[in-house]
Amino acid sequence: MKQATKFEKLAAVFEQLEAVSSNLKMIDILSDFLSEITPEEARITAYLLRGKVAPDYEGLKLGLAEKLVMRALTQAWGISLKEVESHFQKIGDLGDVAAGIAPERNSAGLSIQEVFNELQIIARTSGEASQKAKIQTLATLLSRCSPREARYVVRIVLGTLRLGVAEMTFLYGLSKALTGTREKKAILENAFNVLSDLGEVAYQAVQKGVEALQEVQPIVGIPIRMMLAQRVEDLEEVKKHIPGKVFVEYKYDGERIQAHVPKQGDITLYSRRHEKITHQFPDIIAAIQQAFPGKEAIIEGEVVSIDPQSGKLQDFQVLMTRRRKHKVEEYMEKVPVKYFLFDILYFNGKSLLKTPLSQRKEILARYFSNKNGLALAESILTEEVEDMENFFAEAMEQGGEGVVLKDASSFYEAGIRGWKWIKFKKEYKRELADTFDLVVVGGIYGTGRRAGTYGSLLVAAFDPETNKYYSFTKVGAGFTDRDLAALPQMFARYQLPEKYRLVETEMEADVWFEPALVMEVTGAELTVSPVHTVAKEKLKKGGLALRFPRFLRWRDDKTPEQATTVQEIYEMYLSHQKMR
Repeated sequence: MKQATKFEKLAAVFEQLEAVSSNLKMIDILSDFLSEITPEEARITAYLLRGKVAPDYEGLKLGLAEKLVMRALTQAWGISLKEVESHFQKIGDLGDVAAGIAPERNSAGLSIQEVFNELQIIARTSGEASQKAKIQTLATLLSRCSPREARYVVRIVLGTLRLGVAEMTFLYGLSKALTGTREKKAILENAFNVLSDLGEVAYQAVQKGVEALQEVQPIVGIPIRMMLAQRVEDLEEVKKHIPGKVFVEYKYDGERIQAHVPKQGDITLYSRRHEKITHQFPDIIAAIQQAFPGKEAIIEGEVVSIDPQSGKLQDFQVLMTRRRKHKVEEYMEKVPVKYFLFDILYFNGKSLLKTPLSQRKEILARYFSNKNGLALAESILTEEVEDMENFFAEAMEQGGEGVVLKDASSFYEAGIRGWKWIKFKKEYKRELADTFDLVVVGGIYGTGRRAGTYGSLLVAAFDPETNKYYSFTKVGAGFTDRDLAALPQMFARYQLPEKYRLVETEMEADVWFEPALVMEVTGAELTVSPVHTVAKEKLKKGGLALRFPRFLRWRDDKTPEQATTVQEIYEMYLSHQKMR
């Protein structure tokens, strides 16, 4: 039986990861550590590396802000709050403050499991006097930590770990640890896409071996990572990628939701980020209960706001007023919604992930009964480009934002952005045919009317191959005065003393941010820039940049790793070049 791994050893891994920006080096560091630990320690490591204590879908937060952590530091080592605040003002990182205060001694022998258990207690403590209990638990834990351990415990609690270990980086490291090669990452990735839990995948892989994860099955109540679509600039391109029959569906301007319907118990609604948003849509829950009585299913669709007068689809911003904890019943009346179903992934004990889309649509239609608030997504089945164009025009007239074209013979490829699904979202303006979801990495101070806030924000695209963010444009247009006023507070917790080590840009910013928040942006055209770095290695003459960018909305439903990729932008650029 393996001896319990000390947290000091994991803290040393954090330190190594923090010092490198190469994805390959990160993978090697992870591989060395993961090859030596138990299945349960692998589960815990998967969470802690990303500053979490549970999979995202559990929604478990540690819930301690800086002021409360400062109080824990005073209790742990008998130092005054004033002294802690003084250190923090000078250093700017409470983790480093903790490391400086903690006695210079060896660790008291805390194991990974012990630290994780205490962090879970903090996260699960609620009710009256919960803050006091959380502070006491953290103080007791810190009092047993070495300086290095204290640094990383504090950063985990505050959500400021910033190691930059992407999900795919972890899976590459796990593959190499268990098989000696990165090549088995595809098996692990598929299991992760179905289970949405890095910790569970790590546990099963270490316990059973990587090959045992090949036939992992969906579980009702655990979200499946959503299948994603590529994009085209012209509907004529669709036939190059999907030669056969295509379902053409409305692309609704709403929120994509995966509903988990158990035979008994409560229905759960998950957002794209796997947040439980069930409480926001009691009307949708009631409609699903009527539509699927006594059935067990995992279904997907788009929730859209409906104009109560005209019955027409409304835009995303209207729907977002339903994102609330209070006055839900009142807003059900003010902002009625409809859940348009377009897929079924599991039904009555059977996974449908490897069932062709045409059959999945048949099952959905056969067992679905149209109720108030619930409908099948509008679609047609065709092979003709002319039909696609006509249906696109109809979708736009009805308030949609385009169409999604889906290979009728395709399986549901969880978490994959492939050519089995293609989106076409052309605006009737002299602009690009699509929008970009980009990560904010820096800010430029405003002047004049924008003094006291940011005049523009530097945004980047993500490259999953290198695990880095590449600057793409600087966005200053499209913000309301209210948007601008909110920016300093919005970004305060993500501010860094220098450029984040996984960000690549030749631009200077007044303030640098941790890549955390995603915005949707439109623009006029793609150009080559000497200061931006998207696809710079491919172009050799500079990086791609977006001209005349304009902010559209914040994408709270997307993580930085779900942002538009460098490869997507590069393919769009090549497509534009061919059309000239």
